[in-house]
Amino acid sequence: MPSSTPPADLVAAISERRATLSPKLAGIAAYALQNPEAFIRKTSREICAELQTSEPTLIRFCQVFGYAGLSDFRIDLALGLAGSRQGFVEPLAGDRRLANAEAKQAIARRAAQLVRDDRSLLVDNGSTAEIFAAALRDAPAMTIMTTGIWVAQNALAHGQHTVMLTGGRIRSNAMSMTGRMVETSIGQMHFDTFVMGAASIDADHGLSTFQEDEAHNTRFMLGAARRVIVLADSTKFHKPSLHRICGMSRVDILVTDLPADDPRYSALEAQGTTIITTRTSDDFNADTARDRDLGRDSRPA
Repeated sequence: MPSSTPPADLVAAISERRATLSPKLAGIAAYALQNPEAFIRKTSREICAELQTSEPTLIRFCQVFGYAGLSDFRIDLALGLAGSRQGFVEPLAGDRRLANAEAKQAIARRAAQLVRDDRSLLVDNGSTAEIFAAALRDAPAMTIMTTGIWVAQNALAHGQHTVMLTGGRIRSNAMSMTGRMVETSIGQMHFDTFVMGAASIDADHGLSTFQEDEAHNTRFMLGAARRVIVLADSTKFHKPSLHRICGMSRVDILVTDLPADDPRYSALEAQGTTIITTRTSDDFNADTARDRDLGRDSRPA
């Protein structure tokens, strides 16, 4: 079980605690700091083989820093690197899908209810967008354009929707389209709703994402729809700002699992954004009490 709350700066926390760890855990810490791209990109089995350690030991290392598992740890490590001079390493799509999956499912189902009267959707790429597309199974037929290859596949599987991919260069790590051809594809189109995610959400700084080209494309997509819905689970409110997309004033609806009594909820609401939460205060308090009884942090895995 996680032994603490995840740190605000994971890279700094690893550096500070490295000397106090057991030899096995200290070896993993050194590897994560010295070879961050390999640590983020390789499978857990490959990392363990290289370090001659076990997967339970690797998970225990992540739990020392407040994470339930490797996926959440690596996403925060990538974000921490992006905010430093060491540069950005994009997290694996598989890690993104595993992080806070249950909350993302609830957010996607609620968002799917909001677009039932729409005839055309523009959809971002990303793990929550993929789940959102899967949640459109019972929605009336509509036209859906997306930059996400897996988003397109999930929407197409329902049979009733007309699905289009934008043009562009394929980002293999994210299985999404990027580049100027994204803008060319949607330049003469107008959609009822743009459904998007973000790597980071902050009431003052707005929405941010991992890469500069993705931020540029997303800003262009914002102007191609009448309404903007953002899907963001609670882990997106712990991250540093990277490449800014827009301020909260551009967002019409935020669908999240933040409870209404969370201070971040109030700060976002003060920006004029309509917030729909899938999680009540009672849910949050019950989870916190259960986690306290189990001796673990209440941050979703």
